[in-house]
Amino acid sequence: MRAPRTRVLVADDDAMLREIAVAMLENAGFAAEAVAGGEAAVAVCAAGMPDLVLLDVEMPDGNGYQACSRIRALPNGREVPIVMVTGFDDAASIDLAYDAGATDFVVKPLNWPLLAHRVRYVLRGARAQAHIHRLAYFDALTGLPNREWIGEHLARSLGAAAQSAQQVALLFIDLDQFKRINDTLGHETGDALLCQVATRLTAALAPLGAGAQLARVGGDEFIVVLTGDTDVEAASQCAQRVQSALAAPFVQGGYEFVVTPSVGIALYPEHGTDVQTLRKNADLAMYEAKAGGRNQFRLYSSAINTRAVKRLSLEMELRRAFEDGKLEVYYQPQYAARSLELAGAEALLRWFHPQRGQISTADFIAVAEETGLIGDIGRWTLGQVCRDLAQWRGAGLAVPAVSVNVSGRDFLRQDVLLRLSRVVEEARLPASLFELELTEGVLMQDVESGQRSLAALKEYGFALAVDDFGTGYCSLNYLKRFPLDTLKVDRAFVNDITADSDDAAIVRAIVGLGHNLDLKIVAEGVETLEQLEFLRAAGCDLVQGYLMSRAIEARAFAQLLCSPARSLAGAGGGAQRAGAAGGT
Repeated sequence: MRAPRTRVLVADDDAMLREIAVAMLENAGFAAEAVAGGEAAVAVCAAGMPDLVLLDVEMPDGNGYQACSRIRALPNGREVPIVMVTGFDDAASIDLAYDAGATDFVVKPLNWPLLAHRVRYVLRGARAQAHIHRLAYFDALTGLPNREWIGEHLARSLGAAAQSAQQVALLFIDLDQFKRINDTLGHETGDALLCQVATRLTAALAPLGAGAQLARVGGDEFIVVLTGDTDVEAASQCAQRVQSALAAPFVQGGYEFVVTPSVGIALYPEHGTDVQTLRKNADLAMYEAKAGGRNQFRLYSSAINTRAVKRLSLEMELRRAFEDGKLEVYYQPQYAARSLELAGAEALLRWFHPQRGQISTADFIAVAEETGLIGDIGRWTLGQVCRDLAQWRGAGLAVPAVSVNVSGRDFLRQDVLLRLSRVVEEARLPASLFELELTEGVLMQDVESGQRSLAALKEYGFALAVDDFGTGYCSLNYLKRFPLDTLKVDRAFVNDITADSDDAAIVRAIVGLGHNLDLKIVAEGVETLEQLEFLRAAGCDLVQGYLMSRAIEARAFAQLLCSPARSLAGAGGGAQRAGAAGGT
């Protein structure tokens, strides 16, 4: 098929000049059209931007400088080359042409044989400039505008909104846990998936027209700028469009993915009057959406900023505490439900702040996950457990298996077996001493990859447990495919088993299900004698909780191992009461 000819618009009030210009350009292979004034030139450009405009300076309906400025203000008007045709060659006239946005200028009387060559030269330069512009302002992977482009667009939008007293909305979009796809399946798959995401988002925002501008500003980060008749409701509806666009699974490279967005919203002028402040606050709102469970959108508020400052402070202090060796590993004993003999322990991380006392584990682990520090902390924790176990074995103590939590970030890496096995091998300990705990949510993020990782860890010798079972979405079909050893009943169900018939039924069902699949059942959060008796009757295998013992220091746990009976009666405090009640 023949390529379309380059389109040139000639605007001049001299009919003879228009005819000659069109004839010369057509003869040179261009598609030329002519209009008699600046207003007509602007109208043609608004209907469909030509490839180049030849614009006379002096026309009855206003000078060409004004028309040039108006063309530049049109969509795509910034890129089109505009050659001003002037009868003056003084410096002031030339400066006026360039100030109005002209690309080049020619002086009357025109040298007609050279006109086509001049047009080709300007077009060639304009195309080269357009290529440079595209490299600078557009994302090479998705073709979307990039961070620089959307920043300039936002700045112009804020200026226009200030003049018209309108609002502008900024939506910051981050794809939830997208990094795991790159880590497990490689960047080629991740890049292809990002292109699909960009296509869906573009289609979802298309009905909003030029008032919704989308850009890719980072690896898995996108920005939408809403202008015109914008308010909180319009921004919220746009965020819902984004969620709906990504709701259906993506298929890439033989894999099926669910990619969800977390969206933060900031509005001009309420949440900031400049580009930097709006972007910062939309970013903070996005992190609030992630903290709230992901696949959500949040509107910025001052409370979000306060929490963000606290989170940043916690992050810096956590890094310092980790580097200075201030984190500690505690052990919560696990007991056989019937005999109340010591049967194992769960290793738990503790951080005691010199001013604020014990920091909630959930709080600082969440920060470690967000910042990527969790990998280093996880390996250190496993290494410390190894050092404690090696010391106890060296002292001649009979060491039970210890459960260690594995973060989703570590588990979803392709080298998870290498990373964990290396720590154990360096300590010269058998893998059978360790039970690795993973949550349902982690296992279900990528079932196929997770199944392969579990099989490799199992083959190496690690025991495997699902932590907080019952709170996620692990179907029976997947559960039977995973090579697991243990189900841990979440404390949320244990809390009310003696008062809530539904929780009681759920616990009985989990115990029955686990035993049918030859799995060991561990109940967490046992705090009363009544709960203990219920779990015994239900057939639960192991129990842990404050009734028996809180998590204790390594030295205190070693003393438990030294106890001749190794039973609950030797643990002291609440454990003695439970032991007496249990008849041990």
